[in-house]
Amino acid sequence: MSYYPKLAESFSELFASVANDRVLVLGHARPDGDCIGSQLALTRLLRAEGVDAVAYNADPVPEALSFLLGDVGIEKFSREALDGSSLIFVDCADEARIGPKSSKLICGENFLGNIDHHISNTNYAHFNLVESDSAATCEILAGLAFDFGWEVDPVTAQCLLTGIMTDTGRYSYAATSSRVFDLSARLVECGARPVNTAQALYENEPLCRLELLQRFLATLRTESDGKVGTGKLLHKDFLDTGAKYEHTEGFVDYTRSLRGVKVGVYFEERESTVKGSFRAETADYRVDTLAREFGGGGHACAAAFSTDESIEDIEPRVLAAVAERIGKVESDPGE
Repeated sequence: MSYYPKLAESFSELFASVANDRVLVLGHARPDGDCIGSQLALTRLLRAEGVDAVAYNADPVPEALSFLLGDVGIEKFSREALDGSSLIFVDCADEARIGPKSSKLICGENFLGNIDHHISNTNYAHFNLVESDSAATCEILAGLAFDFGWEVDPVTAQCLLTGIMTDTGRYSYAATSSRVFDLSARLVECGARPVNTAQALYENEPLCRLELLQRFLATLRTESDGKVGTGKLLHKDFLDTGAKYEHTEGFVDYTRSLRGVKVGVYFEERESTVKGSFRAETADYRVDTLAREFGGGGHACAAAFSTDESIEDIEPRVLAAVAERIGKVESDPGE
């Protein structure tokens, strides 16, 4: 059985291109499970095939995902890391996703590979292995590894399974397919343990995260006749609780979980920027295009953006855009 026959030629050519190169495996800033899992898994797979590969990220590995770090780590990205290396991006819809400072450093470099599952991907590399029907970049990497007969050791399998588990919402999102379950079963056969991911991510909460969640839940409200759910955190909330930005992972899902809500929006005020996240009931609402209006991107049902505008300015504009989108979808559901 072949999981990704349409990507086979591009992947083969990509691998042939890096055989004698030093490769930097880059992931997006503020990395999540799929990003970290993809970076570590691809680095490990390439090294096992004799390729000189190193993973870099603008931000540190979140504490909850540090259990994935074996004998391969993820280093802090810097100009010195480039040194004429070829770049392979994972889980990045565009090159800017690696972070504002990092993206400036890579101008003019060799954008060799782009492996991703975002519908908003801009196909910015020489080899673009983009499959928007996949639930996770780790799903694509797992499928390609098995298609090419590469050995997947237990640590690599754990990285891939974690990326799949997190980006499918523990196998509950719409993109969760029979292929996802088949690949997950094969990864378990390779030595991955779902319980390890579950305990590390969902049964190991620091108190500061729950204190932050308490503050966030207190802001939840609905608008547009209950069809828009929204909540926010201010920079002061992080200072008061001692929580980190990584501790808000999954908070946006509460905005969409409210009964009757079609699109949920979460606002996060940081020291000098505001991050916005969207979650939609169905792909009809195309929140990836909504996010693009504010400089972001993502998936049809899950997307995000970051802006230098104040939360007071951006919040009403975003909520108005969401209400307009819902109105258009409901007035012409077949559009």
